[in-house]
Amino acid sequence: MAVKIPEYITGKYAVGTETFSLTDSSRTDELGKNDGPRRIGVRMYYPADKQAVEGLERADVFTPVLMEKLAQAYHVKPDKMPPEMLKGNFYSNAPHAEDGRFPLILFSHGYNSYIEANNCLCCELASNGYIVASVGHAREAVAIVYDDGTCDIYDKENNKRMINNYPATLWEQSRLLRAKLTPEKALEDFERFRQKRGTFVSGRIRVWEKDMLCVLDELKSRYAQWIDFDRGVGVSGHSLGGATAYSMCLSCDEISCGVNIDGALFGEYGDKEMYKPFMHICCKENRNCGTRAIVKAKAPYRFEEFDNMKHAGFTDAKFFIPYDFVVGKLDGEKMYRRLADLHLDFFGEYLK
Repeated sequence: MAVKIPEYITGKYAVGTETFSLTDSSRTDELGKNDGPRRIGVRMYYPADKQAVEGLERADVFTPVLMEKLAQAYHVKPDKMPPEMLKGNFYSNAPHAEDGRFPLILFSHGYNSYIEANNCLCCELASNGYIVASVGHAREAVAIVYDDGTCDIYDKENNKRMINNYPATLWEQSRLLRAKLTPEKALEDFERFRQKRGTFVSGRIRVWEKDMLCVLDELKSRYAQWIDFDRGVGVSGHSLGGATAYSMCLSCDEISCGVNIDGALFGEYGDKEMYKPFMHICCKENRNCGTRAIVKAKAPYRFEEFDNMKHAGFTDAKFFIPYDFVVGKLDGEKMYRRLADLHLDFFGEYLK
């Protein structure tokens, strides 16, 4: 059955895009062959005047290399994907809108995902007057293609690093997710699980946070004429990217508010409390992995649950993976519209 792609350009602007890559020479990459400095991929989404893109061809969402690796990782064939997933509703290197500066949102993908995993959401935010920088994390994304044409792919050794006893981990995780717990008890039980089974994942959050801050530093010069920093910077992400967003709100002064999309709140937080506006979005079955957002909130917070959803369904995979057990039974248009509206409402209040 054909999947209908939701309308994801509802704002007053068209959306321009560009990609670039960075090298952080202050860090050696800990994954792969450990043979060089940390590299980071970035895709920008920004407001463009609609008349300026008339006659331009829409940009490709995927490079050929990424499409190949994505097909292998997600078991999906390019010719089976909706055309709207291949040609985005955005335009490469379109002229920037000239009617002012715009707030910045940093976005972080999930583990073994990819920079454009939430392309629809990033486009929608840009069309409504935000500049979005979607950041790719080397060897923990499916694939990242850099400016020089080289590529880093997912390091499969990460699977062993994350789980040292698969049956026991799966059982303990399943028991935690099924339990009916108060937010306080859920936080206590999740923290026990994290310390026993999630030390590798918790350690990666700091690495991803440094990736995001490296991009932020670059944008202060590269995008200085277009970004409005008056109310700080927003951050959002899916899965481990969402946990990274939470960590950044706790530790980074320049981050003013954030959103976590269904990320278990791994990380070394101790008794730290959240003094910035934050929104935690989750599918119902993952509720017990994110109640820290409630228990430790000392500023306005939102905790939004989606029924009939699965973890991967919060990404654009909802529109090209046809299996409910992977993406959930909730209608794709309804899921996307609620996810986008929650972001627009939240950042409209705390960033704009």
